[in-house]
Amino acid sequence: MATTPPLLLLALTLATACKGQAPTEETDEPVSVASPGCETESPYLAGVQQVTFDAGTEGDGERGFSLTLPADYDSRVPHRVVIGYAGTNWVGEQIRPYLNLESQGSTVPTLYVYPDPLWRDFAGWGNLGGWTLGPHATPADGEGDLSFTSQILDHLEETHCVDTDQVFVTGHSWGGDMAHVAACFLGDRITAAVPVAANSPYWFDDTGSTITCPGDVAVWNLFGSADDYFTNQSYPGEIGDQGRDFWLTELGCDGVDQNTALPFGAEGECLEYTGCESVLRYCLYESSAGHQVPSYYSEATMAWFDSFQD
Repeated sequence: MATTPPLLLLALTLATACKGQAPTEETDEPVSVASPGCETESPYLAGVQQVTFDAGTEGDGERGFSLTLPADYDSRVPHRVVIGYAGTNWVGEQIRPYLNLESQGSTVPTLYVYPDPLWRDFAGWGNLGGWTLGPHATPADGEGDLSFTSQILDHLEETHCVDTDQVFVTGHSWGGDMAHVAACFLGDRITAAVPVAANSPYWFDDTGSTITCPGDVAVWNLFGSADDYFTNQSYPGEIGDQGRDFWLTELGCDGVDQNTALPFGAEGECLEYTGCESVLRYCLYESSAGHQVPSYYSEATMAWFDSFQD
């Protein structure tokens, strides 16, 4: 009987994975959706480095991001992508240690990406390093950073072995805004999002009509119960509640899961909702954190991202 040559067999295996074929009856293991860059040597060294590439006209041209490539990177193994967005006037290499995602002991093969914002003139705000947040976010309107994010994913998928069903975003403050926006507008590419200390979701208001997001992204929204940056709230946590309420509607949730105790912060601080099309969590977190991330953020975020491997 003729046998399939090893190289052809590998090509057929990767092609099947790229099509997202469901697991066969012989195994319960999930099939990773491998990118075209599998079996391609990375153009980058292992460790932390600054990457500059052309994000195209829509992505505002030459852009940069900080990339952490595992020391044991294997181009035959699909890696998930975790993107961390910086807050106002910070760049990727600054937000990396603040988010502290990489030191949490996760064993899942991961490419960590921290994009750099551009400094722009925002009407009424001044010249700031920040994100454009889609078509409805005046004065931060524009789709350049959504395109930039898509171009980062395209670049990594072409040059590395990426599991395209395992893409996660998080961010703090203006970066939390961007995590919300990417989760919605790029919802067909993002698996789950953890926005922290984000603004009121004005970016989802299309002249009075709430938008609809593609895909079925999972969201864990975190906001401080004593946020000292957003001082114009009518009650503590109002802005966090507004972000939660958008996702409650978007994901079709029908209530609070009273049977799921989330072991973060004080009792009742974190909630998970029922009847949702995807997982939705919300934490109105410890007052001592102010506008910063809560004490459990890094560990809990990576544990949640890891749970999507199950």
